[in-house]
Amino acid sequence: MSYLSYPRINFTGRYFTDPSTVNNDPTHYEEDNDTPSPWQSPNGLHRFILQNCQIVSTIGEKGEVSDPLVNLPFETTDKPSAAKIADIDVYQQGVPTIFGMQINIPFPNGVNLTGTVDPAVLNQLWWVAVLATRSWEDSDYMMDSFGGDMNACGVFQTIIRVPQASWPSDDQSAVLASLKSRTLLENGEYLISFRFVVDGYRNVPEDAEYQTGRITGTLGPVYPNEPLYNPGARMLLGRATDKSQPWNWPMFNCCPFRVDEERKLLIIDLANGICRKRAGGPPVDLGNVTAYLNPSVGDPISLGNVDYSELCFNLYSHIVEIPLTDNQLQVALTSSLSLEASRTDIGAKQIFAEDISQTNIEVEVRPMRISGTPGNKSTTRVYVSNLGKPLANKQLEVDIISVHGNTPGATVPPSNPGNTPQAFGAIEANITPTDDKGFATVTVTVLKDPGYRTSQLDGQLYFINLLDPSKPVPLSTPQNAMISCLAWSEYSVNPNPTWEEVQKIFAGYVKLYPGMTEKINLCDFNSFQTFSLNPPFGFYQAPPLPNGIKKGAIPFFLSRDVTDPRYMPVTRDLSPEKRDTVLNFIKNMQSGNPNPSNS
Repeated sequence: MSYLSYPRINFTGRYFTDPSTVNNDPTHYEEDNDTPSPWQSPNGLHRFILQNCQIVSTIGEKGEVSDPLVNLPFETTDKPSAAKIADIDVYQQGVPTIFGMQINIPFPNGVNLTGTVDPAVLNQLWWVAVLATRSWEDSDYMMDSFGGDMNACGVFQTIIRVPQASWPSDDQSAVLASLKSRTLLENGEYLISFRFVVDGYRNVPEDAEYQTGRITGTLGPVYPNEPLYNPGARMLLGRATDKSQPWNWPMFNCCPFRVDEERKLLIIDLANGICRKRAGGPPVDLGNVTAYLNPSVGDPISLGNVDYSELCFNLYSHIVEIPLTDNQLQVALTSSLSLEASRTDIGAKQIFAEDISQTNIEVEVRPMRISGTPGNKSTTRVYVSNLGKPLANKQLEVDIISVHGNTPGATVPPSNPGNTPQAFGAIEANITPTDDKGFATVTVTVLKDPGYRTSQLDGQLYFINLLDPSKPVPLSTPQNAMISCLAWSEYSVNPNPTWEEVQKIFAGYVKLYPGMTEKINLCDFNSFQTFSLNPPFGFYQAPPLPNGIKKGAIPFFLSRDVTDPRYMPVTRDLSPEKRDTVLNFIKNMQSGNPNPSNS
């Protein structure tokens, strides 16, 4: 919950991203589908770049403060390449991850605050964040005529790592000096909590702002023993709604909040919770919004008005601070919170409520990729809390679901077949009890070859839901309590592959990512050979690989770490064993001993 503390640095602006859309349809992965429909952005390169972003406010211990940071640019460096965004699977497009982002704040005197960003995963995605212009019914053009992406909103939370030696001197900014003194120093790097919300993405090619959207974000300290990639906070849930309600009844999502005992404040993050009037626009008119504490005995306690205005969104990233009296503070520590709107013509007045009977479960890294060799393991941590406090010695349960088109949470039409029967029983998942800090560890183990769905859609996809067995099973698993696991098929690394084997590995990429194929056709031997032998690694200022490969663009990009923005394939859906097989072919080619083939 560190970004809900102080100091906070708020920015706003726009972002650009151009993911390829040919791979969004499961039918495109069928081997006999050699002319897949292009959708709106077939030549996308999966870049993620900040545009025209600037710092708009800084928050200190006692509220807003003036600081030289205000009005400075907040930018991506696009070094050594633009950050890349990629889904984990065609059946799960709700947890895209941004890899290799580097953030920079340049001062006028040439000083910079520059840091690398851990992979950032989209969370709490909702597709109804814009007020309907027709109705909420799915059959009615999905609410309006603008397209689903424009109506979506979601939040990323991650950390920025800034080398200690390059942190600006304290005289550059009092806010940065305060942030440095309050945040974690780990392995010679200061950690910054980084939360940003995106909405209003323009996915219509004729739009003047095509492939851009709105972004608002905040930076804050990182504290010990708290989640890095989740708020670790209490949660307000939007009121229950359904799509049969009138078009002018707004939808609501969820809002993390914390009670700051030291400063006697209630701090609420509204940025991903309130429906917009239009895509990338102001929040809907709710009248006055009032916060209430709801003690188990006695009447609700009003905490006063909540500023949900567009100005609050633009200047403070929609994070509001409400002062508490000593009595209100004590009640807030054990009582639920709710928000009520004064308007009576847009549905129930209570628009948000906290359910303190439920356990808050937050998976730190929710997309998981694992090789299909039996015995392989992968882990992720889980933070478990209630009323903003960690729950120790808590034992959760895991539920593994083999994903099909009609599986809740799948992001494709229900008619798509999804996993094959071979997927069943291929993996198992176990979870430890939480430690005294509220953290548990989930371990996924491959038991047998998961197989593949088509020859061009490798592996099987699983949803692993985490549940508290002492609580009623929820109607749907919260996004932050679900792991999306792609288990690749078992594949033996071939030390002496043929060109035909390499062509088969890359056939799907050539078809589904025409933007890459325009640069290098990986199934054309002449093109493949040219970029496997040129340029020397010295061009990239990189040493030879352990297997002796020391030249070639293809092996250089294939061998980067998966978090490197230059990693190939950009979609990160090639298993390590297939990648190593391709590298072996290139090694043999460079040594003059290629396996005979039809090349």
